[in-house]
Amino acid sequence: ADDANGVVRFRRGFFIGDGTGVGKGRESASIVLDNWMQGRRKAVWISKSDKLIEDAQRDWSALGMERLLVTPLSRFPRGKPIALPEGVLFTTYATLRSDDRGEKVSRVKQIVEWLGSDFDGVIIFDEAHAMQNAGGGKGERGDVTPSQQGRAGLRLQHALPNARVVYVSATGATTVQNLAYAQRLGLWGGDDFPFSTRAEFVEAIEAGGVAAMEVLARDLRALGLYTARSLSFDGVEYELVEHELTAEQRRIYDAYAGAFAIIHNHLDAAMQAANITGSTGTLNRQAKSAARSAFESAKQRFFGHLLTSMKTPTLIRSIAADLEAGHSAVIQIVSTGEALMERRLAEVPTEEWNDIRVDITPREYVLDYLAHSFPVQLYEPFTDSEGNLSSRPVVRDGQPVECREAARRRDALIERLASLPPVPGALD
Repeated sequence: ADDANGVVRFRRGFFIGDGTGVGKGRESASIVLDNWMQGRRKAVWISKSDKLIEDAQRDWSALGMERLLVTPLSRFPRGKPIALPEGVLFTTYATLRSDDRGEKVSRVKQIVEWLGSDFDGVIIFDEAHAMQNAGGGKGERGDVTPSQQGRAGLRLQHALPNARVVYVSATGATTVQNLAYAQRLGLWGGDDFPFSTRAEFVEAIEAGGVAAMEVLARDLRALGLYTARSLSFDGVEYELVEHELTAEQRRIYDAYAGAFAIIHNHLDAAMQAANITGSTGTLNRQAKSAARSAFESAKQRFFGHLLTSMKTPTLIRSIAADLEAGHSAVIQIVSTGEALMERRLAEVPTEEWNDIRVDITPREYVLDYLAHSFPVQLYEPFTDSEGNLSSRPVVRDGQPVECREAARRRDALIERLASLPPVPGALD
């Protein structure tokens, strides 16, 4: 109520949900510039990576402004005032996570002290979905604790009630619970929606399913709080290029499919030998879930690389034909294998740098899984206070104990896989 004592009123925010290529960075810079021209010469631009400051400076300078007015927060040490009379302060969500340490205040407090508690300028939350776990909730594997950067984003919004908050993301939230960071939309605790708390909002929308989400998006647009435009695909044509597998490619695929079937069988046997599972069922759900997840992830990654590699010759011929026809070819590379290459190079001793020989083919992803993620740690069964049979890790002298049977199976799998023909990556 307007006459209530001690009530803090928050300025309503806005959500830009435009798709890729529309120009969300330019839109953000334009909002900051509009406020700049109205005398609000301080602004905060938060994004997911410090490298994106170059994009922010580019969008800012494209509007005729000095690009260096977009200044990184990292230039100012923690615990000291931000010596910037005016400008756009750029920072990342990861930077906001820092808490108070002695005399060094948190980055959120440092920003608030620079802006002032009565700040009414713009705060851009670029890639706002990076805060999507701000309120925690329930996941497929139980309760999910709130993320530090999500909570930091909320603290910044709470400390500056008059700020003009803009959320920018093409993928605002994957679930209703993940909208906790967007409290300035007034989805709960306001007059436009019948929910007094976030919990009520989440419960009602989840109960309504997809239909409720569609109504929510419609109402947000009708209230002028949300926009989600996309580039037109008018005139765009699609053509499928079919690649016919050769007999050799079929043989290689079948060989690796058989290898994964064997790994799957050995995985079940290894988990039983390590007491992760038993004759009565699962003894340690967390360990079993981690082992299964790592296996399925490695399998999906490997076959994705394998199929991409097999299709590449046909793709190259198609590109050559398009270039001869006077067209331009734009290629999207999903994975380059850079991370795997860096891990392999880190294992090479310095005395061997003059003659480096490393295998960075898709097969290495599977070998990497077997070496580091195959379940070989030993667990011991025990009965808890309620009489339930479970298992816990065996530790000796502070070190996890290895299950010999599981390790034997792992080593046999590595030896078997190493004998299979290597598959070159798409770039090779």
